[in-house]
Amino acid sequence: MPDVAPVTEEDRAEAIALLARAGFGATVGQLVAFPLESPDGTLLCARRAGRIAAVAGAVAFAGTGWIGALATAPEHRRNGLGREVCAAAVAWLRDRGCATVLLYATNEGRPLYASLGFVAERRATAWRGAAAVRLNAETRALTDRDHDAIVALDTAVTGEDRSALLRTLDPLRGWCVEGERPGDPFRGAAVATPYGRALAVLATDDDAGLALLASTAPGPAPSIVLVPDGNRVAAEALRRWRFTPANAPLRMRLGPAPAFRADRQFGLFNFFWG
Repeated sequence: MPDVAPVTEEDRAEAIALLARAGFGATVGQLVAFPLESPDGTLLCARRAGRIAAVAGAVAFAGTGWIGALATAPEHRRNGLGREVCAAAVAWLRDRGCATVLLYATNEGRPLYASLGFVAERRATAWRGAAAVRLNAETRALTDRDHDAIVALDTAVTGEDRSALLRTLDPLRGWCVEGERPGDPFRGAAVATPYGRALAVLATDDDAGLALLASTAPGPAPSIVLVPDGNRVAAEALRRWRFTPANAPLRMRLGPAPAFRADRQFGLFNFFWG
């Protein structure tokens, strides 16, 4: 059984190169920057002959955690290394009080996760295109005074407390649709991170959600938006706007289901932590 240990700063470039070679692409370094640099995350690795052969990332929130960026070097596949680093990531999250562990699985990875007890929920789809429309909902840019409102909206929609991530966003970038009266909760928000191009889009009603979704992909260059398949309103709008569906990984969980409102999430940050 290989030893599994955190990736060190000296290992960082080697781990990122493995992820890129395994199919995560050249920008994967942005994605894993948060788990590598945050006290609430880690990137674990297993070695063979002194070289990194498999990696898995983990991010811990308050009671829930996510696994992502799991890959095995092509020459080391089908020998249990992927399962080993995934099990170690689950254990790392459990040690930090995560009763539920979540991830997005490819069709190839699903049997591995199922063997560890993960159960299927619903898929989410990556859509590519440009909205080139402007919908009737008044939006404004987020400011750093909006952190509390963003955390409250995010928790209501995802069923998770992701403040460990959201409160690190400085400056807070994106847009919101405010409530009808001053002091009312936000009707919706689109929030960006420095860890990837996609934005989390959350809304309490369809009008606000679609307006914010359109604002994240204004064109003319195509953008990528990630939308839970449980949000039929968003999927129908993206088809009208001539977006093209690409990969559609399956959301899986180990532990109790969070009160996730797929119909209120019009965009995900990424397929690592949702």
